Amino acid sequence: MKVTISLCVFASLLVTFTDAAALTGKWPPLDQPPPPVKDWTALVDLTKVPNAPLVKAADVGVKCPDKNTFCNWSCNGCTKPDSDVILCPTKGDWGITFDDGPTEYTTGLLDFLDNTGDKVTFFVVGSRVYENPEILQRAAKAGHQIGIHTWSHPYLTSQSNEQIIAEFKWTEAAIKQAVGLTPKYVRPPYGDYDDRVRGIATQLGYKVVIWDRNTNDWMSEDDKSYQLTWIEGNFTEWVKEPATTGHISLEHDLYKQTAERALIALPIVTKAGFSIKPISVCLGENPYVEDVSLNTTTTTAPAPAPTAAPAYPSSIPYVVGESTAAIPSASSTPATTSAANTLNSANLWSFVSFIVGSVMFI
Repeated sequence: MKVTISLCVFASLLVTFTDAAALTGKWPPLDQPPPPVKDWTALVDLTKVPNAPLVKAADVGVKCPDKNTFCNWSCNGCTKPDSDVILCPTKGDWGITFDDGPTEYTTGLLDFLDNTGDKVTFFVVGSRVYENPEILQRAAKAGHQIGIHTWSHPYLTSQSNEQIIAEFKWTEAAIKQAVGLTPKYVRPPYGDYDDRVRGIATQLGYKVVIWDRNTNDWMSEDDKSYQLTWIEGNFTEWVKEPATTGHISLEHDLYKQTAERALIALPIVTKAGFSIKPISVCLGENPYVEDVSLNTTTTTAPAPAPTAAPAYPSSIPYVVGESTAAIPSASSTPATTSAANTLNSANLWSFVSFIVGSVMFI
């Protein structure tokens, strides 16, 4: 009997301690702005960073100056070709991108991509990398591109220079430890950036990647009026549009329903004759500081494209540059809700297991 009781306590302790992060060393709290690091801040000459004003998170894309002095994308879609990537330059190329992972739902997406041979780009949140390094390892090993999407998913124009640097570099460090690669591409959460954010990213050696086709799939988590069929409906219409360039589209692997919908959307792109490529491949550039080339073999996905899926309502624009595009509130930050709640639930269960086991021992 004593042996059995001791094993119960041991098991509860094991559950508690296996919740520890796989990344070694000390890391910032999950989903909170990480602390600045002097050595990282010193990498940027702050005297050369444009003096764009800080914007309150609630005002991003809402309260905009009459004159766009600091090329603020959230206000009017302003971009600069020397530092920003909006689309794949070659007609027929399509950069499929997923934000806010890696999560448990990324694995099903990776299974699908293993079968089709398509290679995509994942812009990952540092806090999710900390939680799921093994999923990121699988994505990188499969030849998908990994990019930076900050540590805590804030509106970057609302952060100080030092905080912006920390958001980028903590995430870079987590990716580096998890997969041994140092990304050269970043995506600002919500596409919120201006000359100040752009200047910092450029000095750190990053290119900023946005998109020209947006599914707005993140809305499906809280907006009951959002219909998931709009996702494939939009892709069905997008592939028909005349174009002289390729595209970059935005989806999310944070939620189950959005990750699963990609399994329907991607075949629409390949069946229309487009080549799905990581962003760096469609640009003809190296995705990492390290000398790593990506395997970009693409095969036709087997699933047929739906024909009757409705397109996204015109009242909610999805094309980059639409100043009326809906911007999520700070309280509904995708990367700071679901996964964090999952972690908290797991920690709570571990604690309860420990207490129950201890009581049984007593």
